[in-house]
Amino acid sequence: MIAEAVATETLYDSLVSHGVRSILAGTVTEKPFPHLSFPGFFADDVYRKLLRSWPDLDRYVDLNGARTRKQYTLWDKRVEAGDPERTALWRAVSDALSSQEIQDAFRQKLESGLRIRAKGSGEAWPVPMIPQPVLYADFDGYAIKPHPDTRRKVLTVLIYMPEDDSRPELGTTVFKVSPMGVFHWKSYGLVKVKTAAFVPNTGFAFVVIHPAHSLLHTSWHGRETISLDNSEPRMTILNTYYAKPPKAGEAENDYR
Repeated sequence: MIAEAVATETLYDSLVSHGVRSILAGTVTEKPFPHLSFPGFFADDVYRKLLRSWPDLDRYVDLNGARTRKQYTLWDKRVEAGDPERTALWRAVSDALSSQEIQDAFRQKLESGLRIRAKGSGEAWPVPMIPQPVLYADFDGYAIKPHPDTRRKVLTVLIYMPEDDSRPELGTTVFKVSPMGVFHWKSYGLVKVKTAAFVPNTGFAFVVIHPAHSLLHTSWHGRETISLDNSEPRMTILNTYYAKPPKAGEAENDYR
C-alpha cells in the first residue's frame, strides 16, 4: 500500500509539473476573445497510458437525448473507471487538473480575459474558480450550436485526446460577431474565425465572457455536426472552472 501511495503521489506531481509547463509555454490569442492553445499537456508515456485506460463506457452518463455525448465524471470520487488501476490513474488526472498550480498557470496566461470578465461582471478579484473536470465521449452526429457558455462558468479548458492527428477538423470552432453574419444564418449570424486542431495531447482554453460582460469579446464557440465511426468516439477532457459550486440538490446537467 505504501508503494502504491508513493507511485500515485509521484504520478500526481509529474502530471502537475508537466501540465504547468505546457500551459505556460502555450500561445494566447486575444481576438475575438482571449484563448490559449497549449500542446503536450501530458508526458508522452502518460498520454499513451491514458489512451489504453479509458473508463468502461457503461460508467458514462448520457448528456443529450440523441445519446451523442456521454460523460464520465472525473471530479466525483465515487465513480469507478472499471478496475482499481484505471480508477487510480484517472483520479490522479482529476486531482492534477484540480490543483492550485494548474489553476494559477491558467490565471497567468489568461489574465486579460479574466479582467475583461471581471470588469463586466463586477465579480471580486481574483475571480473565484472552482474546477470540475470530466471526460467526454462524442459520437456520430454530435453537434452544439454557437454559444458563449453559462455565466456560472469562468474558464473552459479542453484537452483533446485522439489516437492520432488524422481528424484535425473535429476541434472546437471559434466564432465572432460581424456584419457579414447576415450571410451565415446556419451559425446564428456569427462568422467562423478558426477551428482548434483536434490533435493528440493538445489543449484549448478560454475565459467565459458572456454578452452581458462584453459584447465585443463574447466567447462564442461551437461544434458543427461530426461524422465518425462510433467505435472511435471523439474523446476530450473538459475541465470547467465555476464561479460557485452547485447548490445542494441542483442537477448537474442543469448546472452545466
